Amino acid sequence: MLFIRKGSEPDSLIKYRKEKFAYYDGYEKKDDIRKKLLEEQGYLCAYCMRRINIKNMKIEHWYPEDRLSDVKKLEYSNMLGVCTGHIEGTKGVDDTCDTHKGNILITVSPLDMSTLSKIKYRTSTGEIYSEDKQIQKDLNDTLNLNSSKHLLSINRKTVLNTVIMEMSKMQKKGIWSRRVIESIKEQYEKMDITGKKKEYAGIVLWYLNKKLKQKT
Repeated sequence: MLFIRKGSEPDSLIKYRKEKFAYYDGYEKKDDIRKKLLEEQGYLCAYCMRRINIKNMKIEHWYPEDRLSDVKKLEYSNMLGVCTGHIEGTKGVDDTCDTHKGNILITVSPLDMSTLSKIKYRTSTGEIYSEDKQIQKDLNDTLNLNSSKHLLSINRKTVLNTVIMEMSKMQKKGIWSRRVIESIKEQYEKMDITGKKKEYAGIVLWYLNKKLKQKT
Protein backbone atom coordinates (compact mmCIF):
# COMPACT_ATOMS: atom_id res chain seq x y z
CA MET A 1 0.00 0.00 0.00
CA LEU A 2 1.34 3.41 -0.98
CA PHE A 3 0.56 6.92 0.23
CA ILE A 4 -1.81 8.72 -2.13
CA ARG A 5 -1.71 12.49 -2.32
CA LYS A 6 -5.09 13.71 -3.49
CA GLY A 7 -5.13 16.20 -6.34
CA SER A 8 -7.84 18.42 -7.73
CA GLU A 9 -11.24 16.86 -8.35
CA PRO A 10 -12.87 16.71 -11.79
CA ASP A 11 -14.55 19.93 -12.91
CA SER A 12 -17.65 17.94 -13.87
CA LEU A 13 -17.98 16.68 -10.29
CA ILE A 14 -17.66 20.18 -8.86
CA LYS A 15 -20.35 21.38 -11.26
CA TYR A 16 -22.69 18.46 -10.57
CA ARG A 17 -22.40 18.81 -6.79
CA LYS A 18 -23.87 22.31 -7.09
CA GLU A 19 -27.03 20.95 -8.66
CA LYS A 20 -30.17 20.64 -6.57
CA PHE A 21 -30.74 17.10 -5.26
CA ALA A 22 -27.31 15.93 -6.51
CA TYR A 23 -26.52 12.36 -5.48
CA TYR A 24 -23.70 9.94 -6.29
CA ASP A 25 -25.61 7.49 -8.47
CA GLY A 26 -27.02 10.41 -10.44
CA TYR A 27 -23.58 11.63 -11.46
CA GLU A 28 -23.14 10.32 -15.00
CA LYS A 29 -19.50 11.25 -15.64
CA LYS A 30 -17.80 8.79 -13.31
CA ASP A 31 -15.10 8.14 -15.90
CA ASP A 32 -13.88 11.66 -15.06
CA ILE A 33 -13.33 10.46 -11.49
CA ARG A 34 -11.72 7.22 -12.64
CA LYS A 35 -9.22 9.08 -14.82
CA LYS A 36 -8.23 11.40 -11.96
CA LEU A 37 -7.80 8.48 -9.55
CA LEU A 38 -5.65 6.55 -12.02
CA GLU A 39 -3.42 9.58 -12.52
CA GLU A 40 -3.02 10.10 -8.77
CA GLN A 41 -2.28 6.47 -8.04
CA GLY A 42 -0.05 5.60 -10.97
CA TYR A 43 -2.61 3.08 -12.27
CA LEU A 44 -2.30 0.88 -9.16
CA CYS A 45 -5.06 -0.38 -6.88
CA ALA A 46 -5.02 1.72 -3.71
CA TYR A 47 -5.01 -1.43 -1.57
CA CYS A 48 -3.28 -4.40 -3.24
CA MET A 49 -1.15 -2.42 -5.76
CA ARG A 50 -2.18 -4.52 -8.72
CA ARG A 51 -2.35 -2.77 -12.09
CA ILE A 52 -5.72 -1.20 -12.86
CA ASN A 53 -7.13 0.74 -15.78
CA ILE A 54 -10.35 2.56 -16.54
CA LYS A 55 -12.05 -0.65 -17.67
CA ASN A 56 -11.11 -2.88 -14.74
CA MET A 57 -11.41 -0.69 -11.68
CA LYS A 58 -13.94 0.50 -9.12
CA ILE A 59 -14.41 3.80 -7.34
CA GLU A 60 -14.01 3.07 -3.65
CA HIS A 61 -15.29 5.23 -0.81
CA TRP A 62 -12.73 4.74 1.97
CA TYR A 63 -15.33 5.77 4.54
CA PRO A 64 -18.11 3.32 3.59
CA GLU A 65 -20.59 4.69 1.10
CA ASP A 66 -23.67 3.33 2.83
CA ARG A 67 -22.76 5.29 5.97
CA LEU A 68 -22.67 8.59 4.10
CA SER A 69 -25.29 11.15 3.13
CA ASP A 70 -25.90 11.91 -0.55
CA VAL A 71 -23.74 15.02 -0.25
CA LYS A 72 -20.87 13.21 1.49
CA LYS A 73 -20.86 10.44 -1.13
CA LEU A 74 -19.84 13.08 -3.67
CA GLU A 75 -16.70 14.15 -1.76
CA TYR A 76 -13.69 13.38 -3.92
CA SER A 77 -11.34 13.40 -0.92
CA ASN A 78 -12.90 10.11 0.22
CA MET A 79 -12.55 8.32 -3.13
CA LEU A 80 -9.91 5.79 -4.18
CA GLY A 81 -9.33 3.74 -7.30
CA VAL A 82 -9.31 0.00 -6.60
CA CYS A 83 -9.27 -3.28 -8.50
CA THR A 84 -12.43 -5.31 -9.02
CA GLY A 85 -11.34 -7.58 -6.18
CA HIS A 86 -11.83 -10.85 -7.99
CA ILE A 87 -10.29 -12.93 -10.73
CA GLU A 88 -12.41 -13.26 -13.86
CA GLY A 89 -14.88 -16.08 -13.38
CA THR A 90 -14.33 -16.32 -9.62
CA LYS A 91 -16.42 -13.45 -8.26
CA GLY A 92 -17.34 -14.11 -4.64
CA VAL A 93 -14.58 -16.65 -4.16
CA ASP A 94 -11.83 -15.26 -1.92
CA ASP A 95 -12.37 -11.64 -3.02
CA THR A 96 -9.95 -8.88 -2.01
CA CYS A 97 -9.77 -5.13 -1.43
CA ASP A 98 -13.01 -3.10 -1.54
CA THR A 99 -15.04 -6.05 -2.81
CA HIS A 100 -14.08 -8.04 0.29
CA LYS A 101 -14.27 -5.03 2.64
CA GLY A 102 -17.86 -4.18 1.89
CA ASN A 103 -19.22 -1.60 4.33
CA ILE A 104 -16.67 -2.29 7.08
CA LEU A 105 -14.88 0.80 8.38
CA ILE A 106 -11.12 0.21 8.46
CA THR A 107 -8.27 2.03 10.19
CA VAL A 108 -5.51 1.74 7.63
CA SER A 109 -5.75 4.28 4.84
CA PRO A 110 -3.65 5.07 1.75
CA LEU A 111 -4.51 8.70 2.50
CA ASP A 112 -3.01 8.63 6.01
CA MET A 113 0.76 8.21 6.29
CA SER A 114 0.57 7.55 10.03
CA THR A 115 -1.34 4.31 9.42
CA LEU A 116 0.83 3.29 6.46
CA SER A 117 3.95 3.63 8.62
CA LYS A 118 2.69 0.66 10.65
CA ILE A 119 2.70 -1.68 7.66
CA LYS A 120 5.49 -4.24 7.28
CA TYR A 121 6.28 -7.14 4.97
CA ARG A 122 7.85 -10.57 5.41
CA THR A 123 10.62 -10.83 2.82
CA SER A 124 10.57 -14.64 2.90
CA THR A 125 6.91 -14.90 1.90
CA GLY A 126 5.80 -11.48 0.63
CA GLU A 127 3.14 -11.32 3.35
CA ILE A 128 1.87 -7.86 4.30
CA TYR A 129 1.25 -7.40 8.03
CA SER A 130 1.25 -5.03 10.99
CA GLU A 131 2.02 -5.34 14.67
CA ASP A 132 -0.94 -3.04 15.27
CA LYS A 133 -3.82 -5.45 15.90
CA GLN A 134 -6.51 -3.36 14.20
CA ILE A 135 -4.41 -2.66 11.12
CA GLN A 136 -3.42 -6.32 10.93
CA LYS A 137 -7.10 -7.21 10.92
CA ASP A 138 -7.70 -4.64 8.16
CA LEU A 139 -4.90 -6.01 6.00
CA ASN A 140 -5.33 -9.73 6.47
CA ASP A 141 -9.03 -10.21 7.21
CA THR A 142 -11.03 -7.25 5.90
CA LEU A 143 -9.04 -6.48 2.74
CA ASN A 144 -7.70 -10.03 2.33
CA LEU A 145 -4.36 -8.75 1.04
CA ASN A 146 -2.57 -12.04 1.62
CA SER A 147 -4.99 -13.99 -0.54
CA SER A 148 -3.38 -17.16 -1.87
CA LYS A 149 -6.07 -17.38 -4.56
CA HIS A 150 -4.94 -14.04 -5.97
CA LEU A 151 -1.23 -14.82 -5.49
CA LEU A 152 -0.72 -11.45 -3.80
CA SER A 153 2.02 -12.55 -1.39
CA ILE A 154 3.78 -14.54 -4.10
CA ASN A 155 3.65 -11.61 -6.52
CA ARG A 156 5.07 -9.23 -3.91
CA LYS A 157 7.87 -11.66 -3.11
CA THR A 158 8.65 -12.13 -6.82
CA VAL A 159 8.91 -8.37 -7.37
CA LEU A 160 11.16 -7.95 -4.34
CA ASN A 161 13.41 -10.83 -5.38
CA THR A 162 13.74 -9.32 -8.84
CA VAL A 163 14.87 -6.02 -7.32
CA ILE A 164 17.37 -7.74 -5.04
CA MET A 165 18.83 -9.59 -8.03
CA GLU A 166 19.06 -6.35 -9.99
CA MET A 167 20.87 -4.62 -7.14
CA SER A 168 23.21 -7.58 -6.71
CA LYS A 169 24.29 -7.18 -10.32
CA MET A 170 25.24 -3.59 -9.53
CA GLN A 171 27.03 -4.38 -6.27
CA LYS A 172 27.51 -7.53 -4.24
CA LYS A 173 24.61 -8.20 -1.86
CA GLY A 174 25.38 -7.03 1.64
CA ILE A 175 27.58 -4.14 0.56
CA TRP A 176 25.06 -2.11 -1.40
CA SER A 177 25.96 1.55 -1.22
CA ARG A 178 23.49 4.27 -0.37
CA ARG A 179 23.77 5.44 -3.97
CA VAL A 180 22.65 2.07 -5.35
CA ILE A 181 19.76 1.76 -2.90
CA GLU A 182 18.55 5.29 -3.57
CA SER A 183 18.76 4.85 -7.35
CA ILE A 184 16.47 1.82 -7.22
CA LYS A 185 14.19 3.51 -4.70
CA GLU A 186 13.70 6.43 -7.07
CA GLN A 187 12.51 4.04 -9.79
CA TYR A 188 9.79 2.68 -7.49
CA GLU A 189 8.70 6.05 -6.13
CA LYS A 190 8.10 7.84 -9.40
CA MET A 191 5.81 7.21 -12.34
CA ASP A 192 7.13 6.25 -15.76
CA ILE A 193 6.58 8.32 -18.90
CA THR A 194 3.06 6.87 -19.25
CA GLY A 195 2.13 7.92 -15.69
CA LYS A 196 2.32 4.41 -14.26
CA LYS A 197 3.99 3.24 -11.05
CA LYS A 198 5.48 -0.23 -10.73
CA GLU A 199 3.16 -2.96 -9.45
CA TYR A 200 3.60 -3.99 -5.80
CA ALA A 201 5.96 -1.07 -5.22
CA GLY A 202 5.07 -1.01 -1.53
CA ILE A 203 7.16 -4.00 -0.51
CA VAL A 204 10.17 -2.74 -2.47
CA LEU A 205 10.07 0.75 -0.94
CA TRP A 206 9.62 -0.73 2.56
CA TYR A 207 12.65 -2.99 2.00
CA LEU A 208 14.84 -0.22 0.57
CA ASN A 209 13.91 2.25 3.33
CA LYS A 210 14.85 -0.42 5.86
CA LYS A 211 18.25 -0.83 4.18
CA LEU A 212 18.79 2.94 4.12
CA LYS A 213 18.11 3.17 7.87
CA GLN A 214 20.84 0.61 8.43
CA LYS A 215 23.23 2.98 6.64
CA THR A 216 22.70 5.77 9.18
